[in-house]
Amino acid sequence: MLNSLEKTLGVEFDEVEYPVTIRRDFLSAFPNYEMESHWHDDVELLLVLSGQMTCIVNGEQKEICRDEGIFINARQVHGVMSAEHCECEYVMVRFHPMILCATREIENRFVTPVIANENYPFQVLKQDIEWERSVLDAILRIYYMRHETTMEISALGQLFVIWEQIFTHSGRVPAKIRESTPQLTQLKKMISFIAENYQRKITLDDICLSGNMGKTSCCQVFQKYLNQTPNNYLTVFRLRKGAEMLVATDMPIVDISYEVGFSGASYFSEAFKKHMGGMPSEYRRKHRPVSEER
Repeated sequence: MLNSLEKTLGVEFDEVEYPVTIRRDFLSAFPNYEMESHWHDDVELLLVLSGQMTCIVNGEQKEICRDEGIFINARQVHGVMSAEHCECEYVMVRFHPMILCATREIENRFVTPVIANENYPFQVLKQDIEWERSVLDAILRIYYMRHETTMEISALGQLFVIWEQIFTHSGRVPAKIRESTPQLTQLKKMISFIAENYQRKITLDDICLSGNMGKTSCCQVFQKYLNQTPNNYLTVFRLRKGAEMLVATDMPIVDISYEVGFSGASYFSEAFKKHMGGMPSEYRRKHRPVSEER
């Protein structure tokens, strides 16, 4: 079994030199068993090892059970959660599509058509469909080879195997009639603003301004796609950053509270207990590797 530090931080590589993240996570490591919705230019693959999770992509919920997975296309607003607060263990492989672009022809013919396909935001992967099972197997192989000396080239080979299947089958998905996406674009701007500024004081007006929306519209968009208020999203985002620092550093809790944007240790601890089910000190003891416990 992985130690708690690896559960939280995983194996991440330099974003420029090798833009790939390979990790095994547990939903219990996140506030309220929920990884807050976010977006990025990377493609993401998830494979559930035990339990189950709800994956939310652009406001659409999909249940992912044991041995199933999901492909999440680039630039999609997504997150994972368990409303029942049940444990879920899963593998995550995230990579920038540029790693596949050995030539301009490959980029134009095989990569861009997938990431630019608005009708293909995600693909649930199940064991009973052969090509989807092959993608799930490749995800698992990438995870198990993560510490090999030839990992970078071996993993790249598996990513090409995955992409061949995704490319081949993405065009076969019936086009869905989707609503206009200006709201999603504005939501991405607001999410990015929070991620870039969570350490300082942020008001609801600041969040609205970043998305060029009024308060009512802003709250409606957050509720529609993320099922929460902007302020709650901000609080949970700060708590997740705080939880990461509790495990990865020896910083005093009071310093962590200020570092992640809370006005004081008491407020941080109160919010942490509400969303995590325990105090920050308890979380640190529980999730630190045994050899690092104080």
